[in-house]
Amino acid sequence: MSTLTAKLPKLPEIKLPEALDLDEAKKPAFAAAGVVDLYVEQVKALPTDAKKLPADLTAKFEAARTERAAQLKAVPAQLKALPTDAKKLQAELTARVTKAQTEATAYYTKLAARGEKLVAQIRRQPTTTATIAEGKAAVKKAEASATAAKKATKSAVKATEDAAEKLG
Repeated sequence: MSTLTAKLPKLPEIKLPEALDLDEAKKPAFAAAGVVDLYVEQVKALPTDAKKLPADLTAKFEAARTERAAQLKAVPAQLKALPTDAKKLQAELTARVTKAQTEATAYYTKLAARGEKLVAQIRRQPTTTATIAEGKAAVKKAEASATAAKKATKSAVKATEDAAEKLG
């Protein structure tokens, strides 16, 4: 009996509420008793099931042997059909791949159109046009600064050369 009780599931610890409904409180105990009864019933059926086992296995073995024999007889016809089946499968796979490529291309086109629409919408916003204008102005200022720096560098080189000629 101890091995049977060791196999029973452990019941979780249950905290009872202050206002206790006795019918609800009995349910876990009844469920545990039901589990024990089920186990006992199954254990009682084991000797009867064990006696039926050889006959059941023999019947299953015979059925499997008959099924395998029928399958073996069908093998030559299946082998002859392989090239045709392979061609059909190839055509089916080619059609599926083509369909998948078409769908992917269509989805990509839809996404590109959606993105183009979004970018156009963003470009028309006043904050975007103002930012672009500020960027263009900054580029012009940077170009002017670069030109001024080049001129200043040339002047500095010229002045250095002139000073070197006077010293030298």
